[in-house]
Amino acid sequence: MKIIQSFWTGGNDCLKNSFGWLSPVYNFLSWIISCNQLRCYYDDVILVTDRQGYDMLINKLRLPYTDAVVSLDDLNGYNPNLWALAKIKAYQTFDTPFIHVDGDVFIWTKIDKNLKGHDLIVQNIETTSAYYGNMWNYIRPSIDYMPEVIKRFDLHIDSKAYNMGIFGGTDINFIQHYAKEAFAFVDNNLEKVNKLENTNFNIFFEQVLLYEMAKKEKKSTSCFINEDIGDNQYHDFANFDEVPDKRNYLHLLGFYKKQLQICKKMESYVIRFYPEYYKRLEDLLQMKELLGDVGFEYNTDNATELEREYVKDIITGRKQTSHSSAILKRELVSVHKSRILKDYLSQGDNFFILPTTGFYLKGKQIIVESLHSIMLTFPSLKIDHVIFKSIDKGCDKHTFEENAMKYLDESFPEEKKQNFIQLLWNRIFILVGIGVLVPVSAKKYRDTMTKEKQKKGRSGCL
Repeated sequence: MKIIQSFWTGGNDCLKNSFGWLSPVYNFLSWIISCNQLRCYYDDVILVTDRQGYDMLINKLRLPYTDAVVSLDDLNGYNPNLWALAKIKAYQTFDTPFIHVDGDVFIWTKIDKNLKGHDLIVQNIETTSAYYGNMWNYIRPSIDYMPEVIKRFDLHIDSKAYNMGIFGGTDINFIQHYAKEAFAFVDNNLEKVNKLENTNFNIFFEQVLLYEMAKKEKKSTSCFINEDIGDNQYHDFANFDEVPDKRNYLHLLGFYKKQLQICKKMESYVIRFYPEYYKRLEDLLQMKELLGDVGFEYNTDNATELEREYVKDIITGRKQTSHSSAILKRELVSVHKSRILKDYLSQGDNFFILPTTGFYLKGKQIIVESLHSIMLTFPSLKIDHVIFKSIDKGCDKHTFEENAMKYLDESFPEEKKQNFIQLLWNRIFILVGIGVLVPVSAKKYRDTMTKEKQKKGRSGCL
């Protein structure tokens, strides 16, 4: 199956415009993960872009697209707020089956398997609520022309749309017909909608229109995610902690792009698994604090070695020689550790839980130092003090639970003690996710301590 992606800069400076993200760096990090993950599963991944997009993603970042089509400069007469037009123009480029994947979608599986036997594929069906309704009420006075099928939404007969994080299929004639209708919807209202700011006309000429047209023409549509999701209820679609085992698909839509914690997880993922692209991003954005300055060699082998080194250091209590290097190592260690903790707990084996470095409790907040002098803040709970005091400098699961029980007074009901322990582990799962605690297998812990004792023994010999 041919996979396509589209990036329209809309005449904006890519080095300054964030395209909905917290900053430009996160926009590019998203493209790095999205393209590379697609290439893990597909041999034919094509970028449709404009000249500036080609220069950034192909020439400078050297993302591994198999081909590129430079045609989106044709859209520069449109308001950049109409960003979905780039996707629709990309659909018009191809006359054979394809699936378009947004640049904020990351996969850990093949996505076309759900398409078999269907005309079309989308991410999921949506139930429209106040988010769509309020937006439509604002836009509606600017609409002079409306496709006939949209009137069902306008009259509140239908309240559905398709999320098009992915979209494509085998019915190319329908897709071309849909694309033509979408452009007509925009072009026939262009004078007014081009002036709209801080609104999202895209969801109507893209997602609502597709749903209504597919319904009218009785197209067999496969949903990659077989759930009917409220238009503002996309929970866990940015949960890096659960990939690839529990989740094989992330979509960092809308509000996720503005959450610093999620953006930093995305950055850690790129450094851990696509470090050579991070180096190119440093060069592209002329970043001031370079990972190479703290000894990073920008390859996955070195990332793995730094992760092992850091775990060994926190097991043995060895002080880090460089604070910046320690922060980098902790970022590498934090990737996927929540999933590992879940595995340890479900298997019932003993393991060790250890505090990392570069964080502290201040008032009602946990302050976590991150790369590039960024501070992440998280609300602290009363039980956090129980957790950190019980763990101290590190202990095994059984010792931690015994220590935590000492904080309960004698009147605490016996039958509720296990619930208390489960509450602590649920909280630890979150603390591991933000990188302030790390689980280590009992074998790794004991082997490391044994080697350390042997090393000290040898150093003491004459």
